[in-house]
Amino acid sequence: MNILFISYDSYKYDGRLRELIKVAQELGEVTFITRDEGEEPISGQHILYKGSGYLKFISFCAKQAKKMQDVDTIFIDNRKGILPGYLAKRLTGATYVIQDCRELYDMKSAAGIPGRIGCLMEKIFTRHSDVVIAANAFRAKLMVKMFGLKKRPFNYENIRRLAYSSEDRARQVEQECQEFFAEEKFRIISTAGCDMTRTTGKMIEAMKDLGEKYELLLIGDSEEEDEELAHRIIQYYGLTNVKILPRMDQDHLKYFIDHSQVGMVTYHQRDLNNKYCASGKIFEFLFEGKPVVTSTNPPLKEFCEKYGVGIADDDYAQAIKAVAEHYTKWQDAVHYFVDHVHVERNNHRLAQKIQNALEEKQA
Repeated sequence: MNILFISYDSYKYDGRLRELIKVAQELGEVTFITRDEGEEPISGQHILYKGSGYLKFISFCAKQAKKMQDVDTIFIDNRKGILPGYLAKRLTGATYVIQDCRELYDMKSAAGIPGRIGCLMEKIFTRHSDVVIAANAFRAKLMVKMFGLKKRPFNYENIRRLAYSSEDRARQVEQECQEFFAEEKFRIISTAGCDMTRTTGKMIEAMKDLGEKYELLLIGDSEEEDEELAHRIIQYYGLTNVKILPRMDQDHLKYFIDHSQVGMVTYHQRDLNNKYCASGKIFEFLFEGKPVVTSTNPPLKEFCEKYGVGIADDDYAQAIKAVAEHYTKWQDAVHYFVDHVHVERNNHRLAQKIQNALEEKQA
């Protein structure tokens, strides 16, 4: 099977994208188009879109598709892959479309005109895709009605682990960053940046109750307004135990998580996409041996209660203290969990489901 994989996200920074490409590679020969964010292609089959703008991206994908021969399947990653994906299907004559729906927005919660257009595109095209993938069981159930699907989408959890790109790179990162962790602290790490919709303000406020033995690291891209608000909250409470850091590549992120004690995974619950969140961040923390503190969104609450690897509680300070007081117990639960969860097995399971579904269509 020859597959053209199309994503408007970055291979360098997007964990789910990296794992989906591995799934596609189990199915056949894969050429994959992703958006360039200061990176090099990882192979001869990796095509980077170096331009700017979504409409230009669609045009770029069309030009690449015209050059390709014998494409059997288009693999669409996320909603911005839909238009270039279906255009590529027409240009290549591909038989099948596989579509991953990592987000779950409806018209009520869509952000502005672009968001509403995205919802409309999903509603129109998703029902025509041969295989549809959801990011958790909660979403898969909702999507049947939302998109008028005949079958429930395959559930593909965001199970992923971070890895150093090389041993030399790991040593280089340690030399660069070890001084940052010279002072002993109980560190809580969030990789959502200063995103206030992810309850970051509440997270910062919790630090006034935790004191100087604790430190909160906020890592990731942030809207300028959110970062300014975060600084104002820090200044208002006179906090010195909150650090705001930029988005990191996989090597630096792994190092920072490895040298912290707890991962924070939080979302608001005002729309479907956030209420029924499908966080891969939780697995990135767990695979580094770190227990988690989460908000009480249904998937996070169910996960923490089922596996005992953290606490889902909207009182963040209380939850962090509870983990810190019995830290070894939580670590033991995390180690037991990761010993029984496999990224490769998760990928293989999805690849087999897709293969079986496409074979059924051929019969």
